[in-house]
Amino acid sequence: MKNPKAFLAALVTALLMTLVQCRYVAQREQEVLFKSEPLPTLVATQDIPANFKLDETMVEVREVPRNWRQPKALTEVEDILGQITSNPILEGEQVLATKLVKPDEAGLAFYVPKKMRAVAIAVDEFNAVGGHIKPGNYVDVVGTFDFGQSDKSDVRTVTLFQNVWVLSVGDDIGQPQAVLVNDGDEEVYQPTGLSVGRTVTLAVYPDEAQKLVMAQELGDLSLTLRSLWETERSTELEHATIHNTLGIPQAVRHRQRARWEVIRSGGF
Repeated sequence: MKNPKAFLAALVTALLMTLVQCRYVAQREQEVLFKSEPLPTLVATQDIPANFKLDETMVEVREVPRNWRQPKALTEVEDILGQITSNPILEGEQVLATKLVKPDEAGLAFYVPKKMRAVAIAVDEFNAVGGHIKPGNYVDVVGTFDFGQSDKSDVRTVTLFQNVWVLSVGDDIGQPQAVLVNDGDEEVYQPTGLSVGRTVTLAVYPDEAQKLVMAQELGDLSLTLRSLWETERSTELEHATIHNTLGIPQAVRHRQRARWEVIRSGGF
């Protein structure tokens, strides 16, 4: 061998290059294995529209390669129970936390029973049991109307609906509310008091909703609060009139005398 030093240098260089190449291949192999590692991922088994309450029949857990798993993808069926979709989810699509909202974030529509409607009526402390009605209570809707003609009064009080579920009072839907405040160096949530509601929203069927809206236009409505231990859903009631309430004949409506004055020219 004419130049043993050159040969030794070349051998060492080849050995180092081989080690570097082997290390590179091992790292690439680890990266590929890491990206292809199967991870449990929640996937929709059917098309799910927006504003729809989810349950366990609509999703399943599948193994998805890490590289294909989307950010914020959920991993367990329990993660979606009771939540509502804010956007449509297609069959086979991964279920993302960013497409779901909790019931207290979904608004009043989440609490309206299926096939029913939410209707609000104006209230104050006099026609709403002094402000003691709460979401989740049951009430009766009572209306006072004048059926008289001309100068004859025929005022009657009628129970229009019985055992009606209260969905909300003002902006209170019966869920705790809180605000983010600074407590020293830490931000924490603290409960807030709800403002006094000027409306009470009831759950009624569509035909009842029409009648309730009409009743608000024709007369004065009041709410009576039902007991939590009430067993009867409805009771047969006679209309309350002036006669059967006060024991006197129907009153005659007082006619106001028209106010007028004569204006003469020249001030006379």
